[in-house]
Amino acid sequence: MKYGKSAMMMEYIQPLRHPRKYATKWHQHPTGQIYWVTRGMVMVETELMQWALTPGAVGWFPPALPHRAWMPVDTLGASLHLEARDCGSLPSLPCIRAANPFLMLLLENIRKKNTIGQPPERQSHLLQVMIDEIQYADVLPAQLVLPHDRRARQIAQKLLTAPECGLTRSNLAEQAGLSVRTLSRLFVQQTGLTFSRWRQKAKVIMALEYLLRGESVSQVAELCGYENVSSFIAVFSRFLGTTPGRFQSVNQSVHQ
Repeated sequence: MKYGKSAMMMEYIQPLRHPRKYATKWHQHPTGQIYWVTRGMVMVETELMQWALTPGAVGWFPPALPHRAWMPVDTLGASLHLEARDCGSLPSLPCIRAANPFLMLLLENIRKKNTIGQPPERQSHLLQVMIDEIQYADVLPAQLVLPHDRRARQIAQKLLTAPECGLTRSNLAEQAGLSVRTLSRLFVQQTGLTFSRWRQKAKVIMALEYLLRGESVSQVAELCGYENVSSFIAVFSRFLGTTPGRFQSVNQSVHQ
């Protein structure tokens, strides 16, 4: 059966089945990439951003965008690749969007139908509905813009790899050869957040890994450098719109 040039076609789907600590090298695809997880978490990094993809969300990479990823915990999911010509309706920048139950069922349907073969017109229709759903889905806040200044980026990477780090802003600035004022200015200009808020958000994003491992909320607060559990819960809720306990409960009960 032939189909018109306007029909949307999927290049391929890859299963994501990776153990804890698995990491990719920097790479890029000629295709657009939609990816999601049904269990676990993927930490994704581009040259300017880092974010966490958890169950209930869908991620998007435009074609030819350099990126890398690593798995803090055992992870299951899938990655769908679209021809570059079919990506015009999707965002021009990488992002993560909330995936409602309908979108998750649709993605699973596309994944399954791809394995048994479907008429091109049917596949094209499903892909267009999927894109429409992603376009109108809410943008999720588990995304962190990284400063592009080399010295500020060095500090950002240190905080992401060691969320419990107790060094003050003055300590960190001194280690990087910056004044406190310059460090603060760079973070506001290049990330859109003050240094303090950026650091808080980094801790929240890294806390997702510990929560998905099954650590208690009090343990996660300590691992992220909080002496007061209530403060951790308040900051987590402000950035992600839910409490750490609720996040952990939903993901463990639905995706185990």
